[in-house]
Amino acid sequence: MIINRLAVRFNARYWTIGFVNNGLDGIMNDNPIQVEWLKMPKNCWFADPFILEVNNDEIQVLVEEKLVGSDKGVITLLKVDRQSWELKSKKIVLELKTHLSFPCILREKGKIYIYPESACSGKLDMYEYNPITETTSYFKTICDDEVWDSCITDRFGEKMLFTAAHNDKVLDIYKWDDAKSRFLPWKQVHSDNKNSRMGGQLFEYQGDVYYPAQDCNRNYGSAIQIKKINYSDDLFSFETVRRLTSNHPKMKLGLHTMNEYKGIVVIDVYGYRYPLLGKVVDWMVKMKKKLLSKR
Repeated sequence: MIINRLAVRFNARYWTIGFVNNGLDGIMNDNPIQVEWLKMPKNCWFADPFILEVNNDEIQVLVEEKLVGSDKGVITLLKVDRQSWELKSKKIVLELKTHLSFPCILREKGKIYIYPESACSGKLDMYEYNPITETTSYFKTICDDEVWDSCITDRFGEKMLFTAAHNDKVLDIYKWDDAKSRFLPWKQVHSDNKNSRMGGQLFEYQGDVYYPAQDCNRNYGSAIQIKKINYSDDLFSFETVRRLTSNHPKMKLGLHTMNEYKGIVVIDVYGYRYPLLGKVVDWMVKMKKKLLSKR
């Protein structure tokens, strides 16, 4: 079908990252977010940013990188100038035969680990990151399930993994099992809406714990809901305190992830790579589905 071919060619999405000037205070106090957008290369895009390190001159960020036209993501280290917000350098630090994304970071006992999503591999692996050589090496498998967008936390007295197992309406919570050296399923928290999937690492603000959740009700990653986590007697409940949408001048389709480290907040947003054609093709695809549903 010609519509399908047009969709593949012109309906592609394009992602970029930005740094929130007014930080967590601006976000949590319901102020409009002020963003410095990264000046992007033309042959690739970046998503799922996690801040690795910050100094006076630069911000180091781990991202999913995809070359334009590629179907596979890799994990890349970006070095961003703090004055100009220009990309100083980029380096692939992890590439596998399977797709990689969401490079969540764990700092433990003076070491740095990353455990990117690799759902296509059917498991969740952890890699040790060497900041001197800027390389990674396989450390261990931490979960034998095919999980999405996972974040480890010990904020509730035990080591837990917050993740999703193929349902945006369900937050899956795993616990670490020392004997099996794996995260094992423990609890599920259900929602009436597609707003449970992790959109970044858990964070603390004024004594309470929150997590950014992906709002996928309109479309995948259309917004971030900041959810306050209530935990008592092994029971979790969540309260949405703010919803963040993209304020990028061109990329309006979604604000997908948010992370904070050392006072720096990073987000990613996305839109059409071909804005006008993308909207036209989207309309054609929707009309095709509507017509088919009436048959």
